[in-house]
Amino acid sequence: MPSNPFPLKPASPRAVVAKLRPREAGAAPYATGPLQPPPRSPIAATVLATIGVVGMLWWGQRFFVPVAAGLMLAMLVAPWVVWLERGLRSRVVSTLAVMAVVVGIGALGLWAFGGQIGRMAERMPEMIELVAERMVKNRPESDSVLRRSRDALAELDRAAQSVATGAPLRRVRPPAQQGPTITEEATVLVRDTAVSGSSVLLKFMADLSVILFIAFFVLSGGERLTSRFINLWGHNPRGRCRADRALRETSRQIRLYAGTLLVTNTVIGVAVWLAFWATGLPDAAMWGLTAAVLHLVPYLGMAVLVALGAAETFLVHGTLGAAAGMAIYLVVLSTLVGTAMTAWLQSRAAKMNAAAVFLGLVFWGALWGVWGLFLGPALIVVIKVIAQNSRTAHRVARLMAG
Repeated sequence: MPSNPFPLKPASPRAVVAKLRPREAGAAPYATGPLQPPPRSPIAATVLATIGVVGMLWWGQRFFVPVAAGLMLAMLVAPWVVWLERGLRSRVVSTLAVMAVVVGIGALGLWAFGGQIGRMAERMPEMIELVAERMVKNRPESDSVLRRSRDALAELDRAAQSVATGAPLRRVRPPAQQGPTITEEATVLVRDTAVSGSSVLLKFMADLSVILFIAFFVLSGGERLTSRFINLWGHNPRGRCRADRALRETSRQIRLYAGTLLVTNTVIGVAVWLAFWATGLPDAAMWGLTAAVLHLVPYLGMAVLVALGAAETFLVHGTLGAAAGMAIYLVVLSTLVGTAMTAWLQSRAAKMNAAAVFLGLVFWGALWGVWGLFLGPALIVVIKVIAQNSRTAHRVARLMAG
C-alpha cells in the first residue's frame, strides 16, 4: 500500500486538554495558559459614579444652579434673539433688547407679589386684633371639658409622684409656669424672620444677576458658540450629529415646558381671580397675578398662596369657616391644576411618564431646595434627551419614556 502523504502527528496531552476547554472571549481558539477570571460587573462602578455626581451637584449648587438656569433661559429666548437680529443686524443689540424684556416681565411679577405681601403686612395688626376678639368670645367656661381634663391629668401626675416617692398625697395647686409672653415671642420671631428674609433676598438677587449675565453671554455668542460646542466631539460624524440633535431637542423641550407653565399658570390665575371676586375679596385681579407668579415654584408656591388666601379671607369676612373654605378651594385647585394637569401636560409634551416627572421633581427639590423645585421639571426633560442621544444611557431614556 502507498504511504500516507499527510501523516498525522500524535497530539500531546496538553493540546487535547486545551481543545476541551471552553473558548474565552478575546482569547486564542486553543489557549494553553491558565483560565482568566471573568470581568467584574460595572454595576458597582456605576453606583459609585452616580453617588459622586449627586454629591458634586449638591456641594456645588452655588455654581450649578445659576449655570443651569442661565443656559435654560438662553435656550428659551434664543428664537426671539434670532428674529430681532434680522432687523437690527446686531447680535449684541438684539440680545440686550430681549434681556430687557425678560427683566421687565420678572420685575412685573415681583412687583405684584411684593405688593400683595406688603399689603398683608400692613393689615397684620388688624388680623391680630380680630384673632384676639375671637379668642375672648370663645373663652371656655370654668367647668369646661378642657379645664376639667387638665385638672384630672394634674391630679394623676401628683398621685404617680406620691406612689413613687412614698410621700403623702397633697392637693397643691401647681405653680404657674414662668416663660416668655406671646408679645416677646412674636417680637423675636419677626426679628429673626426679617434677618433671614433679607439674607435670602440678597442671595436670590445675586443668583438672578449671575443667571442674566450667563444668558447674555451665551446668546451673544450665537452660532459660533454652538459650533464650538459641537466641535468638542472631534471629527466623529456620528458623535457630532448626536450632539447637534440633543442640543436642538433640549431647546425645543425647554420651550415646550415654558408653554406648559404659561397654560397652567394662566388657568390658576384666572381661577383664583374668579374665586376672590365671587367672595368679595379686594384686589382680586392682583391676587390672580400673584397666584400665577407663585405657581412658578411647584408645591411650595401654592402652599404660600393657600396661607395668604386664607388670611385675606379671614380679614374680610372675620370667620374661620370662610378662611377654611378658601383654603380648601385653593388646595383642591393646586392639586388638580398645579399637580395633575401640569404633570399630564409635561408628560405629553416630553413623551415621559408622569411617575418619572414627579420623582424627578422630588429629587431635584431635595437636592437644590426652591431652585430645584423651579428647575426640576426642565432638568428631567434634559436628562431624558441626553440619555436618548447617548450610546450608553439609552436604557434610562426607555425607563423615563411615556
